[in-house]
Amino acid sequence: MAQFEGFELNLVRQINQLWMPVYPGIAEQVAQYCKTPPKHMLEVGCFSGGTGLGLLKKFPSIKLTIALEYTELVKTFYTEWDEMLTDIPAHRFTVQFSPLNALNLPDETFDLVFCRGAFFFFDPDHQFLREIDRVIRPEGFAFIGGGFGSHTSSNVIDAISDESRRLNFELGKKIMSKRSLQSALIDIGVDKRAEIVDKGGLWVVIRK
Repeated sequence: MAQFEGFELNLVRQINQLWMPVYPGIAEQVAQYCKTPPKHMLEVGCFSGGTGLGLLKKFPSIKLTIALEYTELVKTFYTEWDEMLTDIPAHRFTVQFSPLNALNLPDETFDLVFCRGAFFFFDPDHQFLREIDRVIRPEGFAFIGGGFGSHTSSNVIDAISDESRRLNFELGKKIMSKRSLQSALIDIGVDKRAEIVDKGGLWVVIRK
C-alpha cells in the first residue's frame, strides 16, 4: 500500500468528513450481523472513526479500540471526529497507533472487527487479512470491505458520489473483484467461515 503522506493525508481527512452522512447506514448494516451485542470492537485503518463511533451509540455497552497506522491521525482524532464524539464518554473508546499488517494487539481480543476501505490494505501475502482473523475472539466476527453500505439512502449517495469518486481516485483507490476476494479468503484458509456480501458495496464477514 502506498503511504499516505503530506497532501494525501489531507485527502483521507476530506473523505472521512464527506462520508459523515454515510456512517450511520454502514453501522446499521454491521449491526445486523451481530448475533449478540458485542462487548469489544476494533476498527482499523485510516478511514476509522465514523462506523465505530456510530456502533458505540447503537450498543450502549460496547467498548471500541481504533487502530490507526499514522501517528498524525492519532494526534488529530479528537478534533476531526468531534461531531460524532458528542455524548460518548471517553472511557468507552481508545485510539492508538498500530501498523495494520502487524497489529500490536493480542490474539482473539475482539468480538467485532471492522474496516472500511479494506482493499487499500490488501497485500500479496494477505497479511492484513491474517491479522484481522488473528484478533477475532471465538464466536466473534469481522466485517471488512468497501462501499456505501446497504442502509445508506440514495439521496445521500447521490449527493457525495462524484466528489467521493474524485478523492478516492486521487488517493489511488484499489478495486477488488468478488473473485479476487474469494481467492484471498481461500489462500488464508478462512473461506469456509466467510461470507461475501455484495449489498452496498463489496464486504466480507469472517466468523470464528
